[in-house]
Amino acid sequence: MLPILTKAVSTAFVVVLASSLAEAFGPFWGGLIASLPVSAGPAYLFLAMEHDSAFLAASALSSCATNAAVALFLTVHALAAERFRVWPCLGMALAVWLLASLGIRQFDWTPSTALALNVTAYAAGFAVLARRRRPDALPPSVARRFRSELAVRAIAIAAFVSAVVMGSRTLGPEATGVAAVFPISLTSLLAIVQPRIGGAGAALLSATALRAMAGFGLALPALHIAAPIWGTDIALLLGLSVTMAWSLGLLCLKARAAD
Repeated sequence: MLPILTKAVSTAFVVVLASSLAEAFGPFWGGLIASLPVSAGPAYLFLAMEHDSAFLAASALSSCATNAAVALFLTVHALAAERFRVWPCLGMALAVWLLASLGIRQFDWTPSTALALNVTAYAAGFAVLARRRRPDALPPSVARRFRSELAVRAIAIAAFVSAVVMGSRTLGPEATGVAAVFPISLTSLLAIVQPRIGGAGAALLSATALRAMAGFGLALPALHIAAPIWGTDIALLLGLSVTMAWSLGLLCLKARAAD
């Protein structure tokens, strides 16, 4: 088992790199990069090091169902960002995530029902935000970045991943799966970039992240199914491949639309 310090440092590096690129390249690229599994990914990597494939598969199924709550989080934030300041927006979005997650926990999910829940939640989000998905409408942020902000963000994500891994032994696979997809990286990013790029820019970032996070909803059932068959290493690679393929597809669609 890797020491907690190693876990914290490696996770912090990934998060700082991803979120810094997100802030530099504007709402579309920000949403795309921010939606990559920079917190859930390391959490699952370390869970795979400490638990067997059955635990990982059960956690992935729970995460898949709870990923639908992330769709609600992003939809609510995108709707609220143009009307309210950053903390009321995030407060509303996190409250919706919590309520949805508690409701989802009341049911026993299968890969097909969890996937159907994701399709429903993300399709509804796409429909609600259809008029706001103009990722090139705003210029990239050029605001000054403070080192303390990056440090706070890195520490928060590292502490979150460490808590998920350490608590997994007492939480069990289902609760661990819920905790693993808590939108900590999206929350920390939006808390910093919304005051810089404004509510409209933050809304566009959330709308783009919604499109990209749908791919993560496909990666989790793949991880759940593959782990008991091929082992944790191949299952993690498969899940990452699904997520990256989805994001690449979004880039291709953007390129075609620009022609």
